[in-house]
Amino acid sequence: MASLDWPTTREIEEVFAEEIAAVGGDVRDVHRERGLVFARSVLPGCREVRPGDRVQGGVALRATERDLWVHPYVFRQVCTNGAIMAQATQTRHFEADDFVPGDEPLSALRDAVRACCADEAFATSADQMRSATEEAVDLALAMAPLLSRFPQTLGREVFQSIFQRIQEGRDRSRFGVLNAVTSVARDTRDPELRWRLEELGGGLAALVRHPSPRPIVDRASVPVGV
Repeated sequence: MASLDWPTTREIEEVFAEEIAAVGGDVRDVHRERGLVFARSVLPGCREVRPGDRVQGGVALRATERDLWVHPYVFRQVCTNGAIMAQATQTRHFEADDFVPGDEPLSALRDAVRACCADEAFATSADQMRSATEEAVDLALAMAPLLSRFPQTLGREVFQSIFQRIQEGRDRSRFGVLNAVTSVARDTRDPELRWRLEELGGGLAALVRHPSPRPIVDRASVPVGV
């Protein structure tokens, strides 16, 4: 296993961009750190989740020096929020240990990106969001189990930020809650926390209580009272 030639994050990012360009999409958001890259893309075409409220499909990528995640992504045009659909059937997670010498991780990445670009992935996500607009939700009941995955202090700050966004938006539907979550994600400076919040938004769209099994580390700044 140690002799496997695992691609660099730069190579992964380049293949991601190639596959997105091949279907007419656009990589709009990339964050790079040493041995870590986050990227989000938006594809052509859109659907309405309610009158005048359009979303676009896309693909989100998170890659390290040992593993990578590829998920369908939904971008809401009206307020430039994004949700990562980590629970989607098209989601893929690869680790270096999944491969043996002679395998081609970049080929697996290409296949994963193409699966997330499929119209079926976007249609399912858009339908979930459309259904969310029609369902009222109790904020405390919806958020408490999810925010239990955050460190206590950070979880409280996140909840306060989300609650304030909901109050400002006056949308008590499940869609309103997920949009509040993703708006906080959009304004969060820490890329890891932003990713987790966008997963949280996608989980709310699909009624998944725990969209990611990995704990969130308390290393980020969260906008409170914005």
